[in-house]
Order: sequence, then structure tokens, then C-alpha cells
Amino acid sequence: MVGVQMMTRMQCVDNSGAKMIQVIHVLRVGRRNGNVGDIVSCSIKNADPQSKKVKKGEVHRALIIRGKREPQREDGSYLRSGDTSCILLGPNMQPLGTRIRGFVSSSLDRSKYLKVLSMAKYVI
Repeated sequence: MVGVQMMTRMQCVDNSGAKMIQVIHVLRVGRRNGNVGDIVSCSIKNADPQSKKVKKGEVHRALIIRGKREPQREDGSYLRSGDTSCILLGPNMQPLGTRIRGFVSSSLDRSKYLKVLSMAKYVI
């Protein structure tokens, strides 16, 4: 199953100002594709013109929070969303935005991404 790889475009679902991003590199050792919970290096393709946090063409890191093709869970179920979405991370690996639109997959590591899970309205 191929998830997110280089040149993949994704929606950014936080309120940082970015709307669409393009993946430059998946930051996993020994892997070319990423999935939910992975961090990617990305370029911002579309951004809100009034945004003070990000501008078009900047390079940031992003966390994939939900996937169109998500792996099978331990209980045998699948969870698929309409698109693959991410949120932008700052230099200290904390989210740039303060809100997340939509749901967040529960397969995120709770010890690493507790801030992201607490910002989400729904965790499924």
C-alpha cells in the first residue's frame, strides 16, 4: 500500500494559513513513503494572502493526521477519509496552528502528539 510519497499534494487542515502543500521528502529512515503519524518536509503551494505565519513557497515540516488509504487496525477495521490531510509543525515540532478542522486518526502516537490530539475536535 502506497501512502504519501514525494511530490504528493495534500490539504493543510489547521489555521496556520497554508491551504495546499507538496511533499518534498518523507522523514523516515529507510522508507520512501509515509502514512498517518509520519513527519514530512513540504513546500507550501497555496496560502492565505493575509496569513502572518506562512507564505507561499516556504519550506516547513508537516504531520500527516489522516489518510485516504489508512492501514488496517488491530481489530480488523479500516478508517478512510476523503483525502489525505496534514498540519504544519514549527521548528520545535509543535503545531503552528491553534485549531484543526475535521477529525484526527487515533493511530497517532499519544506520547509524541498529545498537543495535536488535544487540539482536535474529534479523534476517531
